[in-house]
Amino acid sequence: EMSKRLIAVLALALVAGLAFAPAYAEVQNVKVSGDITATGLTRNYYGLNYSTTGDKSQFKQNLLMSQTRIRVDADLTDNVMATVRLINERVWNGQNDVSSSGNNAIDIDLAYATLKEFLYSPLSVTVGRQEIKFGNGLIMGNAKVASGVTNIPTDLSERKAFDAIRATLNYDPLVIDAIYAKVRQTSYSTTGTGPISDKNDINLMGVNATYAINKKANVSGYYYLKNDNYKGGAAIPLGGKSDKVNTVGALISVAPIDDLKASLEGAYQFGRNNATSLAEKNHDAWALQGLLDYTFTKIKMMPMVGASYTYLSGEKSDTIGNTRNGGWDPMFYDQKLNNITYTLLPFTNMSVFNLKASCKPMDDVTIAAVYGYYNVAQKKDLSSFTSPFFYDGTNGISNSYTGKVHLGDAIDLSVTYDYTEDVQLALTGGWFKPGEALTSNEKNATQLIGSMKVVF
Repeated sequence: EMSKRLIAVLALALVAGLAFAPAYAEVQNVKVSGDITATGLTRNYYGLNYSTTGDKSQFKQNLLMSQTRIRVDADLTDNVMATVRLINERVWNGQNDVSSSGNNAIDIDLAYATLKEFLYSPLSVTVGRQEIKFGNGLIMGNAKVASGVTNIPTDLSERKAFDAIRATLNYDPLVIDAIYAKVRQTSYSTTGTGPISDKNDINLMGVNATYAINKKANVSGYYYLKNDNYKGGAAIPLGGKSDKVNTVGALISVAPIDDLKASLEGAYQFGRNNATSLAEKNHDAWALQGLLDYTFTKIKMMPMVGASYTYLSGEKSDTIGNTRNGGWDPMFYDQKLNNITYTLLPFTNMSVFNLKASCKPMDDVTIAAVYGYYNVAQKKDLSSFTSPFFYDGTNGISNSYTGKVHLGDAIDLSVTYDYTEDVQLALTGGWFKPGEALTSNEKNATQLIGSMKVVF
């Protein structure tokens, strides 16, 4: 009888607790952090020619800007964590800003909750706006800022997050990640014969599995599906068709001897673009990348040398009866082979050799250099393209292929000085000599960027 009463009391207490429990989680710990970066930038002849038409900022650009981020991480009860990061990116303009400039906009850069040991111990789930990067960033890493979001050059933007759900299964040494991201979502009325909301979106889903063979080697395999129904602002009929890109690949990373790091990654894309009127509907593209770095740790200045090769397949010139599209879809890459080419050239149809070196003449100073030799992967006549990033946050720079091979040569030189543990000063210079494969190739593009970053 006593046990029945005890059970009844506990049941009543549970019901009361559920009914009257406060609607907030208890905060165990809160951490506030952030960073401020002030940058001075000058760019010359990014249009790669002498043209005086159009917006002059395509060809010469000088500005001062700042990027400010504030982050709050909260540890809650029962393995629950929440993260929010706010961001402001602005071109310096004193007190002359108007609301339409976007200079004073404070946006949500990160906003996600993490549930560790969700349902059972190996599983963690992260929901919300979050950064997602796998491997070397050849496929996944940067959601890419859309035109008009900010007024700084978007290749320098700190915004990379996805609106996503991520589930992580940690069976050490095997880690499996499954993701679903809403890259773009547009809602329309469903009245009459108008379009419906799920027919004008870009969705991404995929799985990445990494296995640590030992402390010096690991292997990753992945599959992603990008389903692109987006047609811009135009209304599309019910049952609108989509462009589906499937990407499957593998990455091997090893450190066979002390101070030597190497990796090899290959990926294949397939699928069908039913949203185009062109004949080349079937995706059939390849990517290959090999990286090799060696650091002389026993030498005082710790010199490092490295080399890499990147191949991204290209689409052939249109031919009658050809149904194959061999052009590599850039997906959501996060790699800068060289700084200027990262800004101007699309991440497709290229074969690139890079050489790099760095050293530390003093404990708090690092000097680095990167050279890149760029060819097209596939000759293509008179095919135009627009730069993947926007020089003023809104507008890109147009160019086209000539049907020849050499895209150009690029060099980056940089010096960084760790003034304190929290303050870093940097100066980076870039040079790009366009080759005969580009229609606009009369002028060499150059840039000089100086920055100060404070982390707190």
